[in-house]
Formats: sequence, structure tokens, C-alpha cells
Amino acid sequence: MSDAGIVIVGSGHAGLSTAETLRRRGYPGRVRLVGDEAGLPYQRPPLSKQFLKGEWDETRLIQRNAEFYVKHDIELIQGHRVIGVDPDHYSLELDSGEQLTWDKLVLTTGSRLKRLPVPGEGAEGVYYLRTLAQAKALRAALTDVTRVVVIGGGFIGLEATAAFVDAGKQVCVLNGADTLLPRAASALVARYMASLHQARGVQIENGIAVAAINAHNGRVLDVALQDGRTFPADIVLVGIGVEPDATLAEAAGLKCKDGVLIDELCRTSAPDILAAGDCARFRHPLYHRLVRLESIQNAIEQGKHVAATLLGDSEPYAAVPWFWSDQYDTKLQIAGLADGHDLEVIRGDEQGGSFSVFCYARRRLLAVESINAPADHMISRRLIQSAISPTADDAANPNFNLRDLL
Repeated sequence: MSDAGIVIVGSGHAGLSTAETLRRRGYPGRVRLVGDEAGLPYQRPPLSKQFLKGEWDETRLIQRNAEFYVKHDIELIQGHRVIGVDPDHYSLELDSGEQLTWDKLVLTTGSRLKRLPVPGEGAEGVYYLRTLAQAKALRAALTDVTRVVVIGGGFIGLEATAAFVDAGKQVCVLNGADTLLPRAASALVARYMASLHQARGVQIENGIAVAAINAHNGRVLDVALQDGRTFPADIVLVGIGVEPDATLAEAAGLKCKDGVLIDELCRTSAPDILAAGDCARFRHPLYHRLVRLESIQNAIEQGKHVAATLLGDSEPYAAVPWFWSDQYDTKLQIAGLADGHDLEVIRGDEQGGSFSVFCYARRRLLAVESINAPADHMISRRLIQSAISPTADDAANPNFNLRDLL
């Protein structure tokens, strides 16, 4: 092995988690963290919440200060994009032309935004929200506008909608699916979240298809649907999801399918190359199928697991997926993956705004969605991790202590 050490491509949550864990566990070799955004690595979840609302400034987003990287001997190479990886020669090329060699390579390239494929998508006043630069531009644009159209009913769109409403804006959500949060939540939770927004004056249109974004003198005027309706807008936020950024892996000949394919130790199909986070797809032992998780929790935990693999551990990655979203004064927490469930059981007080939905498939607990019920969320993660399924009757009974099952 040379002294090239470990190079991590991608300085988001998964990349930084990998670098931190390597140092915390005593890895003595060289660690380089490469990111395509200038500046120090930062948190992404607050961009659509605290930062957009002006509650946080840019400095509060920073995950670790500059002194941390010096102290822990982590070399930051920020503001440079990797344009090619050569697995045979253990090298990569930056957009500056510089070549880096490595003994082990970690791909934490994350995901990239899906663009809206309609005329007018590039008009002034149309925004996307993924990076700090995009969040800063969107926040600045809110100063002098009244009407906001949000295209997309996922987490980013709804969190931003809540921020817009709190800022006194008129908001319309145009959602292509039949319900909000179509990939993330049960129908019951989707209806509850819709009622939450509608009670604050948000107009929600589900099952729509956008035909164009109309502009006047280059600036957005309204959003036109295929059914002929138009919705006036001062600005438009597009939040129609992301796709894995597997461009480097594909060009390097690694096996990919909706992301970079990895095994239970986060290893790719190429020797000495590992992957983690939004870009990685793996077979989850709790669900016995391939999954690709777009969550901060998975990025951080998988980053830790990559570091463990690099240090010789052989424990399979089996963390329970969990997610959260803050909208207004409501916190939605999800433990597990509800895809394919055939039964929903309510525990708690739906009318009072504190309850959980237990999602089952053939009497097996798959996931629990908790609205302002953090205790349910924490115990549910332990139940799913231990493959323990309360009966539907016990889950629905508020007097039954779920902890007794553990």
C-alpha cells in the first residue's frame, strides 16, 4: 500500500461521516475529502426550514469549523469537481486538471435534482432547492413577492411551503401524484399533512401535469397545466425529487442500477472502492430487497460503516431507516419502510395532533409514522430493528406498553 491513503469524493453528510469516523477510530493514513461546492461542508436539512425562514444564518449550517479539519488532519479539497475515476490505476482527475492517487476510494456523491422538463423552466423566478447557494437565492427572492407556486408534494416542497406561509405568502402546491408524500408516507399521514397546510390557506392540487411555466419579459408569470388551468406566480419552487449521482461510478465501469450497487459492507463491484449515502443502493437485511435511501440518517450511518469496513470490520450494515420532517409546529418522524404494507393501525389521538400509524404487511410491522409522538418513534425503531411486531390490537391500544415487547 502506498501513502496515498483514502480519498472521499463528496463532502456531504456521508463523506464527512466517513472522514470523522476514520480519525475517531485511529486511522493513521492520509484522508482527503473532495467536494464540488466552495466553503466548509454544511448541513442540508435546515435549508428548507430554519435557513429559509431566516431563523438560522449561514454560519450555523457549518458542520465543523476549519480548525477541526486541521486538528484531525483531514485534507479538504473544496470547490473542485471530480471528472473521472480510473479504478485500474487507482487515480482520479479533478476539473482543475490535477490528478489524485488513492489506496482506497469512497464515493459519497449523493444525488442531483430532477429538472422540470417543460418550456419556461429556466425563466427568472424559477428556483430549485438543494444547495446553500440555491437556498440563499430563494430566501433573498422572498422579500418582494406575494404569490408562490410550489411544484411537487414531497418533503422539500412541503417544508418550503410551511416556510413560505410563515413568511406571509400565498402558496399553491401543484402535485403530480394523487396524494402528498407519495413515496414517503401512508395515505392517512398524507391526508393529515394536507389538512395541516390547507388549514393555513395553502391551495393543493393533486394529480396534475404541468404543461409550461409562462413568462413575461423573461420573468415567471404563471404555471400552466395540461388541463388548461393556470396559476399565477411571482416565484416558483420546483421540488420534484432527486436521482442518484452515479455518473462517476458508471463511467468507471462500476455496477450501477438506480445508484451505485454495494454489498453489506458498502463495497462496490470494483476492488478498493466503496460507496455510501444517497448514491448507493444495497440489499437491506431487514426488508430483503434492494433499497436506496435519501436520508441524512442513512448517509451518516453508512459513512460510519464505510469507515469500519476500511478498518477491517465485517459487520453487515443493517440500520433501521428513519426520516423526519418539520412543518409548522408539527414533527413527522418515520421509522422503517412502509412500501407494500396492507394494514394501517392508528395509535394515539389523531384529532389532537399526536398519533402514530403502524404499517403492517401480513402482520409484520414494516414502519411506524409518528406525528408529534417522539416516544412512539423511538420505541418503533427498536421494535423494527429487533424484528418484533406487536399485534394490530396491541398497537392500537394506548394502554398497552410497547416497551414490554422488548
